Amino acid sequence: MHKRTVLRAAAAAVLLVSASSWAQEAYPARAVTMVVPFAPGGGVDLMARYISKKLEARLGQPVIVENRARAGASIGSAHVARARADGYTLLFTSVAHAINPGFYPRLPFDTVKDFAPVATVATAPNGIAARADAPFNTLAEMMAYARAHPDQLSYGAISGSTTMYLGMAMFVKEARLPIRYIPYAGTPASVQAAVAGEVDMVSSGYASADAFAKTGRLKMLAVTTAQPSALAPGVATIAQAGQLPGFEVLNWMGVLAPAQAPAPVVQRLNREIKAILEEPESEQFFLAQKNDRFYSTPEAFQKLIVSDIQRYTKVIQETGAAQK
Repeated sequence: MHKRTVLRAAAAAVLLVSASSWAQEAYPARAVTMVVPFAPGGGVDLMARYISKKLEARLGQPVIVENRARAGASIGSAHVARARADGYTLLFTSVAHAINPGFYPRLPFDTVKDFAPVATVATAPNGIAARADAPFNTLAEMMAYARAHPDQLSYGAISGSTTMYLGMAMFVKEARLPIRYIPYAGTPASVQAAVAGEVDMVSSGYASADAFAKTGRLKMLAVTTAQPSALAPGVATIAQAGQLPGFEVLNWMGVLAPAQAPAPVVQRLNREIKAILEEPESEQFFLAQKNDRFYSTPEAFQKLIVSDIQRYTKVIQETGAAQK
């Protein structure tokens, strides 16, 4: 009996110590690092910094943004995939996360299995804009002109694993348009090329082209949302003007953790992000950035990633985009 009493006492002591340790280590107990796999100053980086600042206030701990760019966002993503799954290293990424598997079959991580989705944050459409002196003013007119003048029109877009490139490739293929693609190293360069008349059109994030369309240096032809967007009032959609029902290309941003991150941590972060997106201040910030607030549960985010991997891999294969 004495031996059993000692064992019970020892077990109770272990439970008390464990409970005490858990209480002391309640998440978060120290700074959180938010890895952005893109260079500072871009749209994803600005959004990551806004969300991180808001999270910092709600979590009561510093949330430090760390840019790990290059290699199509795979450097930063690989760093998070290898990080300890305790919620202290997070990834703030974009739809490129789902596009990359189709472009780079030998990624140093598994895009689905090595991450735990936390929440989506935003979506943003792309736009198609024409040079100011283009011989057409609408998407329908452009399509008719392209068919009447095969291979005479060109469009610029950032090369690589982006929706600006793949979305336009999808549109050109589905609409059967004889248009030439001119690759550029970045969105600013492709937009400037259209402004300068080096290419006839540009496929870019809507906000990038809209800034020039408002001053008359570009003509906005279409937006890539399935339905008319409040971010692009009066601008036709490709689905409508191009007579391609259901056509939609959206950029999304969201937060992921390493796989096996504790469920309570993921749920806590998801709740905090949801609360941030519901703040009136966030609405104004998102509108200024030409983004729509877009919250999802971890489960819905997982489905979105898997669906987009399948979708863009198919586009890459059908258009030969990885070889261009």
